[in-house]
Amino acid sequence: MKKIHRFIGKYPLGQGIIRLDDADLAHQMRSVLKLAPGETVIIGDGTGLEGYCAILEYQHDAVLVRCESVGRNPNELQIAVTLYCAVLKADHFELAAAKATEIGVRRLVPVVSTNTVKLNLRTDRIERIVREAAELAGRGIIPVVSPVTDLAHAWTEAARNDVNYFFDPAGKTFRSPAKGARTAGIFIGPEGGWDERERDQAQQLGMRLTTLGGLILRAETAVIVASFLVAHGS
Repeated sequence: MKKIHRFIGKYPLGQGIIRLDDADLAHQMRSVLKLAPGETVIIGDGTGLEGYCAILEYQHDAVLVRCESVGRNPNELQIAVTLYCAVLKADHFELAAAKATEIGVRRLVPVVSTNTVKLNLRTDRIERIVREAAELAGRGIIPVVSPVTDLAHAWTEAARNDVNYFFDPAGKTFRSPAKGARTAGIFIGPEGGWDERERDQAQQLGMRLTTLGGLILRAETAVIVASFLVAHGS
């Protein structure tokens, strides 16, 4: 069975013929993937709605498709997880962002902490990586990539979550997500780990100080494990 390619963006969805005004999308479909008129693709609007569409024709900077059915993507998780990850080396953060997206994280917030070394994060590149990961994973939305922020601001924002997990070797072993939680935050530190004052502050704020075991994990590995546990552990 031939793979049906998925494309997510701010595209208008509805029954009938739709013109997708996106030069990059037209180039990818026509020149990169070489999808011919008559082939079926999945077009998502970025909010969870998607349609099975037949390619009608390519125009200079657009694609004309016929949308034959529209429904809600069934793959999105019930719990909305936000990943607050300290800025890492570029390729490490990119890997973490892609894998967290595949796992189902809804939002990524790059954080500057005491031991953060790298600061020149290209959020535009992260957004592209996240979009591609969401499409390949069969998701219905593209996770939001927030601007780089400091830890104090991230803590203030995270207070709105039903539960927050602050992952650190000094924490308690992860058991299972909080029952009934609809929103959750995951805090992952930089290559050098969290500062002791940051750890104390997290506890004072009522976050769950949590460990991923006795082995020392790279930050990007911790992102993958922690994201899966929180998103799928219930």
